[in-house]
Amino acid sequence: MKFPFPICLTATATTLLALTPIANTQQSTKTYVDSIKSVAQVKQQIREAMQNQDKCAVGSCSNSNRTAICEALGALDVQIDGKIVGQMSGAGGNIPISSSDLELMKLIFSQCKPSNYQYWNFDSVLHVLYSPTQQADVEIRKRLELPLKRPRR
Repeated sequence: MKFPFPICLTATATTLLALTPIANTQQSTKTYVDSIKSVAQVKQQIREAMQNQDKCAVGSCSNSNRTAICEALGALDVQIDGKIVGQMSGAGGNIPISSSDLELMKLIFSQCKPSNYQYWNFDSVLHVLYSPTQQADVEIRKRLELPLKRPRR
């Protein structure tokens, strides 16, 4: 399992998530950040989320995958001491990242947009969704060696 949460939430899981105490949420967030051991791992998580996203239409499945991409970048950012977002994270992680991977991660992160879409599925009202422009999507997919997304008919 690459992500610490299911990609498509069920009503039961959503209810349980809403009832989770903040302390547990903070612990699971720390556990997730600590689980990031390499840039290659995060790139694979992003590939999988993008591939899953391609199979979704709308709703919870799409929302969860698009959020997972940005969360993976956020966790990596902590582990590389804020080099993606450009702010000191305070964690002082020590995962090495090449300049080309850093450029790619910054490009992907630039496509993460704040949203309150389906806020009831999250522990806070505002979360971040991967919402790329068509041009950025093409570039990111090429660099991640993913097939280009086919236009919906």
